[in-house]
Amino acid sequence: MTATDARTTHGSRSAESGLEQNGHTYTEQRITGTDLFSCLWTSTSSAEEPVATHRIIPDLCADFIVDSTGKAWLVGPATVADLVTTAPGVTRWGVRINPPALRSILGTDAEIVQDTKIDFGDVLSSRQARILADALRSTRVDATLLENLWPSICPDDTAQIGYAALTASPEIRVREVASDLGVSERHFRRTIAASTGLSPKTIQRVQRMQNVLMLARGTNTSAHMSLADLAVHAGYADQAHLSRDVQALTGVTPTQLLREHRR
Repeated sequence: MTATDARTTHGSRSAESGLEQNGHTYTEQRITGTDLFSCLWTSTSSAEEPVATHRIIPDLCADFIVDSTGKAWLVGPATVADLVTTAPGVTRWGVRINPPALRSILGTDAEIVQDTKIDFGDVLSSRQARILADALRSTRVDATLLENLWPSICPDDTAQIGYAALTASPEIRVREVASDLGVSERHFRRTIAASTGLSPKTIQRVQRMQNVLMLARGTNTSAHMSLADLAVHAGYADQAHLSRDVQALTGVTPTQLLREHRR
């Protein structure tokens, strides 16, 4: 349930991208120099279009978000899709958290914010909430500001390396990743869940689905793959596996999901 309605509609996960559809714009800018956050984004709904509902699908991320109506909230990592209504002419600004850094930023296990939307004041100090909200609305967010708000913290090494392994190879067995890191499978599962807010299995399920979307909007060849071919290239056992996972994560079939992301 992270990110924006425009991002979900278009299925964009690339930094520094510009998107526009029916007057609805979305842009991203990568943040360098910090392991805590990945990018800054802005989303504006068309003032001429009526109230619209968008399907926000799981993408592994959490975001701090403010909007032009004065609201400010954290959206935690999602395990299921959410339908979000967007009012005309509203701008949202967000900063996307590097998933393994979520526990470090919150100061507590990240699982407590899974599938939630929480006001800034409930997860940040008053100083952090004020400075971050002002910086987001004026798009003055950079690594220096973020490191000053969260000084002397960094993601857990096991979580960072393990998360990278799970997303790079979503078909890999969790125990293999744990073994490569020299920790027990139980310890690894606890560390990943506490750090990212998601279990290793969920991370792999979401990444496979995102792989499908990336393939579907890729080259001319991959964009016209059949569902069976998309399943194989995205890390699924077969097309039935793809269908089960997508239905569970989004509430729609793979065909409908791809249709929404190709609009």
